[in-house]
Amino acid sequence: MSSTLQLALTGVTLGLAYSAAPGVVNTEATRRGSARGFGAAFAVEAGALIGDMLWAVLALAGVSLTARFWPIQVTLSLIGGLFLLRMAWLALHDAIHRRRVTAGPASGRGDFATGVVFGLANPVGLAFWSGLGGGVVASGATTLGILIFLVAFFLGAVLWSAGFGSLVGWGRRWARPVVFQLLDAVCGLALGYFGFSLLWAGAQEINRRLGWLRIGVAARYMPTSG
Repeated sequence: MSSTLQLALTGVTLGLAYSAAPGVVNTEATRRGSARGFGAAFAVEAGALIGDMLWAVLALAGVSLTARFWPIQVTLSLIGGLFLLRMAWLALHDAIHRRRVTAGPASGRGDFATGVVFGLANPVGLAFWSGLGGGVVASGATTLGILIFLVAFFLGAVLWSAGFGSLVGWGRRWARPVVFQLLDAVCGLALGYFGFSLLWAGAQEINRRLGWLRIGVAARYMPTSG
């Protein structure tokens, strides 16, 4: 098997696996897709993929600031956490008040924009691409090989997005109203968990960095004997 074909197969496989992993994107895609069908679910997945691919390009190009400038990581964690909490609140609100299930793909741009925010503000994606990007470069892949890998990864992710969106859109036809209510409740709790996790991770990083800063300042002004 040629190295180019191996890179392509690896990219498709990783694209499928990365997109299929349980998380905020699939959770929100399920919630919105169950209300408005394939288009809403696919829009969330596609938006998140755009955000992920931006970080992928930056990481593979070696110009990502997130690995060198920790305030960017913390800011993304805090913004992402607050955004997820807002999504959790909307989902729980729909669960309590029994949202209306529509047949048309209303507010598709909002679904796509939500996915983009998820992709950009996901620190797991940043860590994934920082490690994977270094591995691809270290394997000796050429510029063409890296491009093939990215395209293959994108293709794998799109295949998952289309398949998952179709599954959600197909399943909503036989679901009763109580199913949508329970789905909103579960998704709201899941989004709330992810949101609080991001906020907690950001707060811990701030505390750790500022703790080091305080120790450094104290050591600088500590009187020395002799």
